[in-house]
Amino acid sequence: MSCPQYLLISAYIDDELQRADKTAFEAHLPGCSQCGAALAEMRSLRTAFANVERHQASYGFAARVMARTAALRKEKIPWVVPRSIRFAEAAILLIVITVGILAGKVITKSSLAVKSTNIALSLSLDMFDATPPGSLGKAYLAMTEVRNEK
Repeated sequence: MSCPQYLLISAYIDDELQRADKTAFEAHLPGCSQCGAALAEMRSLRTAFANVERHQASYGFAARVMARTAALRKEKIPWVVPRSIRFAEAAILLIVITVGILAGKVITKSSLAVKSTNIALSLSLDMFDATPPGSLGKAYLAMTEVRNEK
């Protein structure tokens, strides 16, 4: 259904809408054939279900169901197994956390080493090619060489 008001039909039939929403939905119904048809269909379904003959459960039905559920509870896994499973889950979780921490340290150390190497290389003048005469680079190299000789 393409009408967004369609979702309100069930709440309207069950009288669960607030007064303002109910009034707005009732004003919407004459102009929307889809909602009108869906409302009529849901009302007829509600009437059909209301008129269905009710049957009584056989004598002892509830007692048999309760006895069967009690038997199923007794057949469950012993209490030791769930605790061992929980212990295994906790151990695996701790292993995963430990591996994550160690991997983080390794990645951090290797990235710091690379960063410090890159910083040292970027500050050194060894990465420059030979400078042409009369350039600023040549003048800078000449000034730094004089300081280093003293």
